[in-house]
Amino acid sequence: MALFKGLKETKERKKAKAFYEQMPKLSGDPREIRKLRALINARLTGFIDMTFIEGAKDMESFQESGAPGSNPGGFSAAYKAVKTVGGIVVVYLPQKYTNFFYELGTRYQSAHLTKNRVIVLADDTSKEISQFLKLDNEISPLAFLRVETEREGSGSSIDQDDESEMGTDPSDGS
Repeated sequence: MALFKGLKETKERKKAKAFYEQMPKLSGDPREIRKLRALINARLTGFIDMTFIEGAKDMESFQESGAPGSNPGGFSAAYKAVKTVGGIVVVYLPQKYTNFFYELGTRYQSAHLTKNRVIVLADDTSKEISQFLKLDNEISPLAFLRVETEREGSGSSIDQDDESEMGTDPSDGS
């Protein structure tokens, strides 16, 4: 039984990666392409949010117990099961971006970055992903932080004075 489950997971991962990689090369009916691009946009938004939260929770576990959470290496999987309207779907995002959003969550949780700075960094990287995939609308992750920021009344000011920037640039391949 476990063998068949592993084969199914492998097939779903291959399908998720192929869906991601085909996005910049799509051709054909413009309406269908727009629909597929909106679909991957929504899926990647969920993926990024999950990865950020995973990083924050792992850091919180580390802070509370003095031992790393479920992911002591500080990395997150490039494949995630994301809840969608149609059910749970496996979604792929290259490891360099996954690691970036995971680290963004850990750095936010450890108070190395403000909400505003996290949003700016997430937007910059999401813009890069959106441009690569040729999406009609940019990915806009971390809506929950945006809402908190707006409630606090600081939605228009961006804090550029964080004492530390993210140490990795997802475009450098590390």
